[in-house]
Amino acid sequence: MQKPQRRLRLLLSAALAVVLTMLTVTPASAAPGRANGKNNRVIFVHGFAPTGKHDCTDYFSAARGHFAKKGWRGNLLTFGYYSGNKKCSYNYRGSRDTSLKTVAKAFANYVYKNYSNPKKNVKVDVVAHSMGGLVVRAALHHTAKGTAGFPPRLYIEDVVTLGTPHGGTNWGNVCAAGWQQCADMKPNSAFLKSLPNAMPNSRMGTDWTTVSSFDDAIVSEASGIAGIAEHEVQYDAGIGHNELNTVRSGTHRSRIKHSTWGKWFKRMAPVEQARLAVYFSSAT
Repeated sequence: MQKPQRRLRLLLSAALAVVLTMLTVTPASAAPGRANGKNNRVIFVHGFAPTGKHDCTDYFSAARGHFAKKGWRGNLLTFGYYSGNKKCSYNYRGSRDTSLKTVAKAFANYVYKNYSNPKKNVKVDVVAHSMGGLVVRAALHHTAKGTAGFPPRLYIEDVVTLGTPHGGTNWGNVCAAGWQQCADMKPNSAFLKSLPNAMPNSRMGTDWTTVSSFDDAIVSEASGIAGIAEHEVQYDAGIGHNELNTVRSGTHRSRIKHSTWGKWFKRMAPVEQARLAVYFSSAT
């Protein structure tokens, strides 16, 4: 009788061990909390390159310099996606024929591997210029959707897009025969149709600010704020497509929409607008 009793005791002990293990498993890391502050890492994402290459340091020198001058404490990083790029904090070696969905996947996995994974559990902010905003938008959408190849989660607290063709750009028609990225930016492209109208959220929620200008000859004032974002900003005269990413001082005639449009008046420069948008839980 001793052997059956011993087996029974061993089985009970094993079962108890399994139950205790299940009860003591460490729960999944909670999402980081939202808060105002200058400590977040900010990832700057460039736009389309007709030549197939950018110098990331030069592209964002005005914006990163402004953030630093205003006392930003978090790292100011750059994400690039052309093999010809140089001086990027991280660079995915793509080309003008690399689809925006593929670039979005590379961006999403970069953020997850370095910041959003359970071991690090770190939130970031993003400032994207031109086509770069579509990369970020697609990255968040496909991650939330669970699309194959995208990470399980992202923690992106704030996103600012400057002159992003959320509704497409006619310049996409000009070069669509040559490069896939242009085809993706065409109005009513399959890529744009695949994105929901509302700007997507990360696992912790994401506060979006979209910025456009009536003087932008590449992306129309309507396209730059197309879709539903928490905050929308429009500039009137004197701010062109590249100025959205470089003008950091002075006052400029503009207006802002949270739930309804405010009046036109002299407001901050677009780069300062971007800084405040990622500083505050709600854009100013």
